[in-house]
Amino acid sequence: PTVSAQNNLRRVFEVRIEGRTVVAPANTIKMNQRDLVELHWTSDEYVELHLHGYDLKLIVLPGEPGVMAFRAFASGRFPITSHGWGGGGHSHDALTYLEVHPR
Repeated sequence: PTVSAQNNLRRVFEVRIEGRTVVAPANTIKMNQRDLVELHWTSDEYVELHLHGYDLKLIVLPGEPGVMAFRAFASGRFPITSHGWGGGGHSHDALTYLEVHPR
């Protein structure tokens, strides 16, 4: 099926981690199904990120931005967790959530 231009929204989010906490955006990252999404990550230390539900993984190095790019295909609320920090540590606690609403 063809997707019209109005259903092909491109959403870019700048996501900043400081002290092992997401400081921007302050709330859940929200979008709609079929949106083209780019999560631009920066961190003050090495971190391995995992977007559950979409099974996307990304390593972000301090001072070097990393990007998760995808089409939002599944609706729901998905945690983004750390699977490792520069100084050690693995956390299953959510840093933030990706919330995808049905269109």
